[in-house]
Amino acid sequence: MSLAVTRTAPRFIPVLIALALTGAACASAQSFPIQRVRRSNVVVLPGANGFVNPLTGITTFSPQPWQRRRVLAVKIGNSSAERPQSGLDRADVVYEELVEGGITRFMALFLTNSVDRIGPVRSVRTVDPDIAESYHALFAYSGGVPPVVARLHAASNITDVGADVSVDAFHRDSARSMPYNLYTSTDALWAGHAGSPPDPQFAFLPTSVDPSKTGAVANHLKFSFGNGSDEVRFEYNATSGLYERFTAGVPHLVEHPGQNQQLAFRNVIVEIVHVVADGYLDPAGNPTNTITIVGSGAAVFFRAGRAVRGHWNRSTREEPMHYTDDSGQRIAVAPGNTIVEMLPEGQSVFVT
Repeated sequence: MSLAVTRTAPRFIPVLIALALTGAACASAQSFPIQRVRRSNVVVLPGANGFVNPLTGITTFSPQPWQRRRVLAVKIGNSSAERPQSGLDRADVVYEELVEGGITRFMALFLTNSVDRIGPVRSVRTVDPDIAESYHALFAYSGGVPPVVARLHAASNITDVGADVSVDAFHRDSARSMPYNLYTSTDALWAGHAGSPPDPQFAFLPTSVDPSKTGAVANHLKFSFGNGSDEVRFEYNATSGLYERFTAGVPHLVEHPGQNQQLAFRNVIVEIVHVVADGYLDPAGNPTNTITIVGSGAAVFFRAGRAVRGHWNRSTREEPMHYTDDSGQRIAVAPGNTIVEMLPEGQSVFVT
């Protein structure tokens, strides 16, 4: 059936943990002195409350390498000639956008994992600075039309680490044909760019909340970006708790040592966005697009085999996307990796 983009209100039950101080009764008449502890005497050790990854919501209790990194955004192609890609399965967050001629591309965001091979790296589009700026990202890409590159450079929170700037961080794979053979790595691009991660980009469900208890059943979903693009399908695997991706009717594979693996995500967010031609042409003469992700629109969250409908809202491109349900409460993702599908208005999402 086709999923209407209307909103329902998920209910979340906060769990309150009461800390009780109990005293042991003494059978004798003896009394013991009570020493009161001043607040200034209490020392909270670093990591005592855990370190929450701002892209995945995963909490750890020891210092992590990602705490000393900036987010790295890499533009990755998604034509049939570019599959299987490298590195998408190691990204914390992935965005998919319509570019031109029915083709989509990904922006993969890395913070947690160090990845030796990422690609094929492709060119920048007008929506990319709007995605990357709230992440304060290092942005890796391969060329672009001058007005779009200028738009990227005008973003105050983005650092250009593209192939024309960080030349030594990229290489061509002779086993693939150009322009589908440009690759890079996280360490090569992080080198010389010390920093820290951004504020959390999503609301995250606490581990005490079971996401399978909220929303409508959604074990299967499929859609198309239109204009002759490949069908995208996700199938929920209850054993792994992940949505496994299929593209053009076959498993969407990514390169992996020994054996390629199917791309899968803990969360799938479908954002309904406004898409119009931006007046530029790609090298093949196809018009490229402007995608609006500042403003508001409908959204559907898929997690743990369930769908929750709501809205996205964003006042400026410097701030993270804000997701709410019908009652105005924030919609949260399950801790783990997330793909955001920026689906053009008028395209249907079929859910079973």
